[in-house]
Amino acid sequence: MDDRSGPWRRATAGVVAVAGLSYAARRLAGTRVTDVPLSPLTARGRIGGDWVSRAGVGTGEHPVGEMDDMAAFARDGFDPELVGPDVRTFYERTSEYALSLTAEWHRPFRTGAWLATLLTRRMEQLNLPAPGDGRTVSLHSEFERIDPALDPRDGARMWVRTDADTGDGVFVAAYGSHVADRERYVNIAVPLPGCNLSTVLSLRNLDDGAVELTTEAAGDPGLYLVTPAGAFELPMAQRFRVWPADAPGVPTDVPRAAGAAIVATHEMWLCGQQFLTVRYAGQTSTSTS
Repeated sequence: MDDRSGPWRRATAGVVAVAGLSYAARRLAGTRVTDVPLSPLTARGRIGGDWVSRAGVGTGEHPVGEMDDMAAFARDGFDPELVGPDVRTFYERTSEYALSLTAEWHRPFRTGAWLATLLTRRMEQLNLPAPGDGRTVSLHSEFERIDPALDPRDGARMWVRTDADTGDGVFVAAYGSHVADRERYVNIAVPLPGCNLSTVLSLRNLDDGAVELTTEAAGDPGLYLVTPAGAFELPMAQRFRVWPADAPGVPTDVPRAAGAAIVATHEMWLCGQQFLTVRYAGQTSTSTS
């Protein structure tokens, strides 16, 4: 067979993936949402690690964490003082941690996930290993505050995660927060071509100094597709859990190097069925030097 057929096959598969994702998004989009403050940021074409500068959304100020102070999220049901020191430091000084991840795609979503990764690899966004790719990806993290005229959510900042070995974009997401009904929520937006995928999460304490951020809560939490026609709630759910690495209940199936300070899982469901588990381990810069 002509060797030139390879690029054509990849291009065709990419077109199929784009068409499939677009169709799925239109079919899955549910009720239009107007009362949740979501980021308006969207992208065009490739995102990648240099998107903040190319899109002109940054201010040049570089915070070090996903949030400035976890105390801002205190409420009945979440006490920051019960959070383990390593976990709290991870949220407030995230860029000082060397992160690694592995991804597991669950049946029956593996074929769709394989097609999707053809697209996400080219976009350098949501760029996870494909089904069957058991490699561990080392991440480099950088933050930059977002111009509040472009994204008015509280404390909005871009968290850019790139592959530490290749420099390719892995996750490029805008993190902020908002308050509703006396609770402050974590509010995340992932820019995509012509839209964004937004997630609103509620913080909870777990045993042993761990925390959970979940969409399975009353009020604003959920996943939303933000488009020029408005924001639409999706029949999806996700949950992040972060433990001190030495906690008794920490998962044992997370690959980690000696000296890991935190261990985390990121799980996602579609129509009630789990399709993805991402496992993270994090070390501080002092423990890796």
